[in-house]
Amino acid sequence: MMLAAALLTAAALMTRAQYLMGTVCEISAPETAHIDAAFAEGARIEAMISTWREDSELSRLNRGEGAASPELAALLHTADDWRDRTGGAFDPRLGALIALWDIRGEGRVPSTDEIKAAPHTIYEEGAFGKGYAIDRMLDVLGASDVVINFGGQLGVRGAHRVTIADPEDRARPVVELTIHDSSLSTSSGSEKTFLAGGRRFSHILDPRTGQALPPRGSVSVIAADALTADILSTALYVMGPDAGLRWAREHGVTAIFIDHKAITTSARIDDLRVLDHHFNTKE
Repeated sequence: MMLAAALLTAAALMTRAQYLMGTVCEISAPETAHIDAAFAEGARIEAMISTWREDSELSRLNRGEGAASPELAALLHTADDWRDRTGGAFDPRLGALIALWDIRGEGRVPSTDEIKAAPHTIYEEGAFGKGYAIDRMLDVLGASDVVINFGGQLGVRGAHRVTIADPEDRARPVVELTIHDSSLSTSSGSEKTFLAGGRRFSHILDPRTGQALPPRGSVSVIAADALTADILSTALYVMGPDAGLRWAREHGVTAIFIDHKAITTSARIDDLRVLDHHFNTKE
């Protein structure tokens, strides 16, 4: 996930921020919203699913220490279901491969035998955890005009004008649009890369091959819930622009692909505006 989405229309709201799940989470909401309770809910979700924490429920489950709580079991069931629905382009059980590629460290290229032997049994929340947290935090806030910006993924109540950045320059917005009671999630391979054997790799893995993907633009997904947006932005990035667009259109998913100065959408977005004249749009 890259910090690709920015909020443009929250002038009447107060904004507070906390550090959660290894990134900054900002809540913009009326003073009457339950902001403290929402941050507490985010911290609770982190304690349940963060694989950066040895004491989280998911880390203990991955080590075979006890059974999952009903909430975690339901979440993992949903994540596994999306693995099947996306043909394996999304897979929540990538912990062993992430360790092999040293994605959380300096990065390395494992051997073919290592990749083949890696079990798909260890859950990793990186492609669905923040989305789930956003959904739960929105429920707690209890206001009709709210924005959560969780490390670049947005969840909103009401209508808000937002931007998506150039995948090669996170400080430069190139697309502007309005989202209503929904979430916008962007996945990009340019957020974290490493060089090995003369090749540049991203932090995003293709679960179907076990290979780290090269940086290749970004994919943004708009969905009614943040969990779905989070999962599908990763899955469509893994599929690639051609297959990803086909899948999105066949399944009624609104997605925006940005690559090589081209902006391609899977569905018509009436108020989408291009901010950089170097980019062109197509459907």
